[in-house]
Formats: sequence, structure tokens, C-alpha cells
Amino acid sequence: MSTLLAADLALGGLVAPGWAEVDGSVLAAIGHGEPPRAADEHVDGVLAPGLFDVQVNGAAGFEVTGGPEALDAIDALLLARGVTSYLPTLVSPADATAQAALEELAARAADPLSPVAGVHLEGPFLSREHAGMHPVERLRAPADGVPDWLEHSAVRLVTLAPELPGALELIDRLVARGITVSLGHSGAGADVARAAIDAGARMVTHVFNAMAPLHHRAPGLAGVALVDDRVRVGVIPDVRHVDPVVLELVRRSAGPRVVLVTDATPAAGVAPGRFTMAGVAIERGSDGTARTLDGRLAGGALTLDEGVRRWDSVTGATLAEAIFAASEAPGLAVGRAAAVPGAPADLVALSDTGEVRRVMRAGRWLEPMSPG
Repeated sequence: MSTLLAADLALGGLVAPGWAEVDGSVLAAIGHGEPPRAADEHVDGVLAPGLFDVQVNGAAGFEVTGGPEALDAIDALLLARGVTSYLPTLVSPADATAQAALEELAARAADPLSPVAGVHLEGPFLSREHAGMHPVERLRAPADGVPDWLEHSAVRLVTLAPELPGALELIDRLVARGITVSLGHSGAGADVARAAIDAGARMVTHVFNAMAPLHHRAPGLAGVALVDDRVRVGVIPDVRHVDPVVLELVRRSAGPRVVLVTDATPAAGVAPGRFTMAGVAIERGSDGTARTLDGRLAGGALTLDEGVRRWDSVTGATLAEAIFAASEAPGLAVGRAAAVPGAPADLVALSDTGEVRRVMRAGRWLEPMSPG
């Protein structure tokens, strides 16, 4: 017997009275308007598809490559924050690390109780000049050889720099396998960026960060991302990686193409302290940022529910638009529609200020969990 939920529903970038019918672990139907029958439950607050973070390097003090205990802690923290799906992100991994992690993460992705929805490979095909905190000794060009693990069945998203030798051919190859390609850690000019999009790239990784700056005579990848309707635009909304004025520029330019990401590190969701990611020491400071010990930004320290609230508060986005950018848009970016019949019944109930109240995973309301 299905359960019909009624609530103010955030769907498609709008909040309006609506309903969701849950049949076991999946959505039977969902929509705005009058429910098709009397509701079984009225949900307080705003009901929305579960949040989906496509860039999580770690959280709760752990890396995503840290094994079962680490993944259990990351899963628990993210679920408590309304993130019902996420892509563990491997940071230009060494071959042995990638192979071991992909097998373990593939098993997680196959487990209906885990929010792991596949893997994001950020590197190793990145620009050395725009490496950020990625270890430069592990970076390479596709023309030098593509490891087998790059096309593992668990991989849903690959970030690469399109200017590298062999990159356009690799984009075509990955897209043919159903893998979403995102452009990032790149010094590409506008012509190369457009060629990569022509080849099938459909996303840009944390726009403005780890890429050539936008210039009025050299717009580069960032400029193309803002105006090319074929790509979704990932952005870290913590106001540390990108100034609020530029966040508003991204919103006005890309609108529903925006995908909020955290680029979360082991420093997300924990107190200030020191951690390790991809073999690099990082520190969460009292200002809530994660940095290498020499002061470079090293991924994010917020969780995606915080990202929703930041996007809502520092840009002109409505709460409904912020929720869309953190739930439906990320899923669509990696071929996993969140709010359609047959999709997992992953839902989150939020306050009208974006605070997580309840979380449904695979048709079951979860017990309140400590986010720490």
C-alpha cells in the first residue's frame, strides 16, 4: 500500500502546495496541486527531493578512501544533513588507490541503504598550472595513456582539463560510455572550452576556482560556462571560494543550470583541526575554511544544506531555486533524475529557512541522527 504525503513541495525551482506518493522504496508519483486522494500524512515545512552532492572528497574527519568505517561516518553525517545521494570524489588518485577505492565504492553504490550514487574522478587529467591542492606529480595528459580504472562501472562523473593533449578524444570516449564529463582545473581559452562542449562535456567543476580568470578580452572556461546553455555550472557557495558578488553573477547568468557543490573535505561537519586528504595536510580554521598548511584553499568545509542556505541568503535566489540547485539539478547533471516516478523515494523536509527537519531515504523516514 502506498503512502501519500502532502506538503508545500519544492519542485522544479518552485514551492507550492503539492504531494508525493511513496510506494515501498520508490516514488510512485509527485507533483504540485491537489493530491489525487486524501493524504496519509501532512509534512510540516517544505518537502523536497533529497539533496545530491556531486563533489565530496570527505567529511566527518575522514576521506572517502578511508575504508568502511570512514564511509559509514560520512554517510551518517550527510544523511543527517539531508544529502540522500552523493558522489565520493577521488582527488587525482594514484593507480593503486583508485583501483581499491573504486571496488569498495562500487559496492556502496549497489547498497540501497547507502547514499553513495557512484564516483566522481577529479583528475588525474588536470592542468599543472591550475592544480590547486592536487599533487602535481600525479597529474598527466590523456595522450600519455588512460588507466583502465577511469572507465570503471562505478564512475559517473570525470573532471578534466580540455586543453591537455588527447582530452577531446577522451571526452568523446567517456560520453559514449554514459559518463558525464566536467571541465575544470584548467587554463583553457574560450575556443578550447567550446570545442570540449561540442565533444560532449556537459558540466564545469567549481567555476572560477582552479581555472584561468575571466577577462573581458579572454573569457576562458569561466566565461563560456556562464553563457553556454549546454553546460551545468558547479559552484561552491561558501562565500570563501567565490565572492558573493560573483556568486550573484553566476546565478543571473546560469540560473537553473547552477549545481551547488561543497567540494567537502574531511574538515566538513567537524570542529577546527588538522586532517589529511590525498596525502596533503589540511586544516579547518576558526573561520570555517579548509586550507593547506601554506594557506591555499583546499576544498570545502560546509555541507550541502549549509550551501542551500548560503545560496538563498547571499544571492537573489529563492529557497526553492536553491533547493533545485542542490537536488534536482545535480541529479540531472549525472543522469539521475530525482523527482520522477520510479526514482528512489529520497526526500527531505526543510524549514522555511532551509534547516533540515526530517529525511526520508528509500521510502523510510530516518531516525533523528547526530550530524557530528
